[in-house]
Amino acid sequence: MTAAAGARRPVLLAAVLLSAVVGLIGGAGGAWALYQRLGPAREVVSSPNQGGAAGSGALTFDTLAARVSPSVVKIVTRAQTPSDLLGTPHGFAVGFVAGNGGLVVTSAHAVSGATRLQLALTDGRLVDASIAETDLVHGVVVLQAAESRSLTPLGFANFDRNAPVPGDVAIAVGSPPLATVSVTSGTVRTAGRHLTLGDGAGAATVDDALTVDATVDPADDGAPLLDGAGDVIGVVTVPGSGSPGLVGLSGRAAAALVDRAAKGIAAPTAGFGVEAGILDAATGAAYHLPAGALIRAVTPGGAGEQAGLRAGDVVTAVGGTAVDASHPLDAAILGLASGQQVALSVFRDGAERTVTLTVG
Repeated sequence: MTAAAGARRPVLLAAVLLSAVVGLIGGAGGAWALYQRLGPAREVVSSPNQGGAAGSGALTFDTLAARVSPSVVKIVTRAQTPSDLLGTPHGFAVGFVAGNGGLVVTSAHAVSGATRLQLALTDGRLVDASIAETDLVHGVVVLQAAESRSLTPLGFANFDRNAPVPGDVAIAVGSPPLATVSVTSGTVRTAGRHLTLGDGAGAATVDDALTVDATVDPADDGAPLLDGAGDVIGVVTVPGSGSPGLVGLSGRAAAALVDRAAKGIAAPTAGFGVEAGILDAATGAAYHLPAGALIRAVTPGGAGEQAGLRAGDVVTAVGGTAVDASHPLDAAILGLASGQQVALSVFRDGAERTVTLTVG
């Protein structure tokens, strides 16, 4: 090795180290920029080819948003004038096409108090709409568009095989006022929740809700919440101060409501007439109680009161099916219909008993 070559080696080594440091800083900066824009989730959401590389046809945030956004609509809930653009836009919500014939899903909260209902579509058309079906147990509403030309529905996840679980990626695609599309991402924190949403007199309880570790934009009320494959797993709603993060209303219940509206079936929504939350085995052990659903309140005159249920009861099984996070005390998830009789295993005062309840 010549003296000149030996002199060049430290310079070359310094250049390599400098390039590595610059690359590390640049990579970290890019990651931070992605985090600020999209929230705490992976850049590559899902790969259609199982085990495929990220560059081989993977579904990324931008491709997912481009695919989904034509099915996401702005819902106009009050009369608008051009002068309204000079202030903060009000009277807008979001929905998504989810059935043939112009069926649009949104949250009940999004259209509460609406004085008119119109759909502002991505092609610039304004279409009248009306409420077709409502499920207040799960907080979702289906609207019927007066015209369904060029409306492409989104598909729901298969909840029997791929129900969302903690750790799954979740992406909300919205359409806020004065913007074409918004994307918010995170991971599912909890599933199958019974939650109280809103504050004060406007508070409402819902069953089978998801919580996601992302910050909700109030303008996304009614937007679709998607899994990594781009299928609907929930409906975004504004949770209020009592529920941190983003809340997704039951995608399972929304799918059933769309199916009912498409078939013209005006069946009542089934329910137990109680407010209950999942009691896991560890927490139950600390209070000397079994795992199941802890009843916090019983609706006066409802199915639960008529069956003799009380606040403080723990329902451990319904019709022989153990109650847990995958099978919460939710008639829709348990496949029960209004008027159906079912046996509940109830733990009360240190003993197990059987209660027969007629689903409301």
